[in-house]
Formats: sequence, structure tokens, C-alpha cells
Amino acid sequence: MLVTALDLIPPALALRPEAFQALLARPGFGLQGALVIVFLAGISTSFGQSVVLFANHVSPRRFVASLLVQAALFVLTFLAWSATVWGTAFLLMGRPAPFAAAAAAIGLAYAPQLFNFLVLTPYLGNGVGAALSVWTLLATLQAVGVTFDLARAETLLVAVAGWLAAQALQRTIGRPVARVGRWVRHAVAGTTLDPHEPPGLGPR
Repeated sequence: MLVTALDLIPPALALRPEAFQALLARPGFGLQGALVIVFLAGISTSFGQSVVLFANHVSPRRFVASLLVQAALFVLTFLAWSATVWGTAFLLMGRPAPFAAAAAAIGLAYAPQLFNFLVLTPYLGNGVGAALSVWTLLATLQAVGVTFDLARAETLLVAVAGWLAAQALQRTIGRPVARVGRWVRHAVAGTTLDPHEPPGLGPR
């Protein structure tokens, strides 16, 4: 089950629609495998941001716990983003699709985020992070198009509308949720991390 889902990562990285079609054709493992991919991407993202933990000299136990907590929060953010895209596609295009199917496809589109640890690369970190964000966005467009059977223009419209909706949520009900998330991260790390970190929905 898990191996089959992970086998779809290379074609997803190549932005091949067949990868997302294959995932949607197997609802038994789709969402589970996608959640594993997103969690691993969250671990990679957390490790890429771990310079703050090193700078604060946290203990090994707190370091590992911080990585796991940040990965869990990454998964929750992914689910919120998936719900936003799913709702936007339904409202704008009237294309019904199970939420689990949409989340599975978008989760597979997070495959480029598995390389987020590379942002620690000296001098190249910011460029690598930007490239991975664009790569993930392109994969997400492919996932949305396949899941809802949309043309390119329709997919772009859903993506833009979904992004606008995410920004609105982020600046309203997302603020207290983000504060709770930051508090949990700081409590687990045992030190203050970045109090100005934006919450953010969608691919990073």
C-alpha cells in the first residue's frame, strides 16, 4: 500500500498526470499514502528550518519532538489548504469530487516539498526554497485539473480563487489558530522560535 503510493512520487515530480490518475484510481491507499508523503515533507521542512533549534541549543529530545510537532502542524495546514481548493472547485465549477480524493491528489503534489531540507544549503537556500514552491504549485495545478476534470483555464481560475480564499481565512479565523500552533511549537522546543512567522496556507 505505502510502497505503491511512494512509487508515484517520481512521475508526480515529473508533473505527469498519470501519477495523479493512478492515485485516484486506488481510493484504498490514496489518502493514506498522500498523508505519509505530506508528513515526510513536513519533517523535511522542519529540518530545513532547524537552524533556529540549533542556535538555541535545544536538547536532542526536544529537537526530535519539535520536528515531529512541526510536521504534524504541516499536515494540518495541508488539510486546510486541500479543503479550500476542494470547496472552491465545487463552488466555482460545480464539479463534485470526494474530499478524500482531492486531498490525496494534492498530497501527492507536495512531493517536491520532500526536498525542503535543501534550504539549509549555504548561499543557495532561498533560491532552492523558491524553486520548490513553484514546483509544488505546478504539481498542485496538475492534481486539481485531474481530480476535478478541469481545463487549464478552469484550473488556473480555481487555483487563484483558492489562493484568495486561503488568504482571507489566514487573516481571519486563521490568526488564533496560528497563535496556538506557534505556542505549541515554542512549548515543545522549550524556547522562543520566530514569533513573527506567518501561518500560511497552501504549498510552501
